[in-house]
Amino acid sequence: MVKKFCLAGLIALILFLNLSSAYSEANPYSEEKILQEIIMKVPFTRGLKLVEHKLQNGLYSFKFEGSNPFKNLKIVYNSDNDKLEYIDYYENTFTPFDKNLSAKYSKSESIILAHNLISSITGEEYQFVKSLSDDEYIDESLEKPYIYKLIFKKVINHLIVDNREIVVYIDSHSGEVVKFFGENLSEKVEYEGTKDIKSIGEIKSLYQKYIVPQLMAYKEGKKYQLVYISSLNPLFYGIDAKSGIFIDYKGNDIKEEMITLDFAKLKDDCFNLKNPETIAQDIAKNLKIDKISLLKSGYVNNFCLTGKPAVAYDWNFTSLKDKILNINVAIDSHDQNILHLGFGYWNYNEKNFRVLDMEEAKTYVKEHLYNYLSCDFLVAYPMNYRDNKIYTFYRQTNNTIISNNYITIETNEEGIVKKIIFNWDYIDFPKIDNTINTQVAQNIFIDSGFKLYYFITENKKGKLVYIPNSLEFMIDASTGKKIYYSSLNWEED
Repeated sequence: MVKKFCLAGLIALILFLNLSSAYSEANPYSEEKILQEIIMKVPFTRGLKLVEHKLQNGLYSFKFEGSNPFKNLKIVYNSDNDKLEYIDYYENTFTPFDKNLSAKYSKSESIILAHNLISSITGEEYQFVKSLSDDEYIDESLEKPYIYKLIFKKVINHLIVDNREIVVYIDSHSGEVVKFFGENLSEKVEYEGTKDIKSIGEIKSLYQKYIVPQLMAYKEGKKYQLVYISSLNPLFYGIDAKSGIFIDYKGNDIKEEMITLDFAKLKDDCFNLKNPETIAQDIAKNLKIDKISLLKSGYVNNFCLTGKPAVAYDWNFTSLKDKILNINVAIDSHDQNILHLGFGYWNYNEKNFRVLDMEEAKTYVKEHLYNYLSCDFLVAYPMNYRDNKIYTFYRQTNNTIISNNYITIETNEEGIVKKIIFNWDYIDFPKIDNTINTQVAQNIFIDSGFKLYYFITENKKGKLVYIPNSLEFMIDASTGKKIYYSSLNWEED
């Protein structure tokens, strides 16, 4: 064992001397010193070749590459406080035709290894919070070992910082780190103290006042299931522990948005189109597209929504300089009734459509998408995304939201429509029988508890926030059991 460590240390020293000497010939001492520090602190540099380096705004950026297997490493170093700012390391883990890649390292061993590695690289405390399931096989001809995908979050004053994490992937066969990603590692944050925060009882009262569980027909695979979700508002993230104000994922105040739930009622004589080609041509005409092409059509023996025979059609218009439109329609092969309609529209240069606020978004839906809706209520929320605004309309039938049935309209800063996604099913949904009532669902969500976290705002303030555990699961409306969101692929630890 001693010989093994001595040999490894000698190899590391040789690599270090070779790499640093090659670099120092063309760079000033300060950069050479930074590179030396990086090589000593970050083990992934060993055996890799420095292929790119630059200095911009006080940040030194270094890119390394290796082969057999392919490896890629990017590091950003903050010279203002002599700390690593960013690390992104990746190693290709796929091996052709090797069927004997058994797990030699346990998950607990991998967590300890990753935790020690993070501590040595960052010098700060991080805590393991969850793992992701490993199910990413590119091709059946490739076999790889099981990869432990571990998520760690920063810890300050014994509290987790919810929006600062490091991702570490470890090969269960070799025990090697095959991915390491961390950012904002050198930031200076002013964290507020825990004095004068609201009690859990006060937070529960606020939650109960503004958060109303919503019944939803949730699609899991081919079947719909009735569930309760804790909140339909996509903005909701947590509650400020000192002010009691509801905040979004950027730390912005959204208390007013929690109060208003907007309903848009449609008339009763809509959706009068039945011929698929007529529907497609009508959609294109409304989007000022003169001609669309039928890409394919085909018979489907077991359609996912009904389990019965259907015919599916796909149309397309593509102008990479201006816009793209994809339309898909499915009809019942027996009675020719429409089963599903979906389309996506992406606009790059056109300025034909402009939406400035929610009222205009509702008007747009009624004027341009009216013929394709099935006479249900729509529930809408605006949401900012980067510099764009997204207006989302959810389908609601008998006070039940239908998942995967929605309209989104995305606009830029000028209100020009850049994207429209329309997804609608025309089938019978589960009947609402023998479900728990809203108050029972509310109690389950509230009783799941709240956790106190730090949240780092855009202006580098460490804000104390209560985040409800209810955001992690739905409730089976028949049994009252919790259903954790499978789309996140979390393994519950």
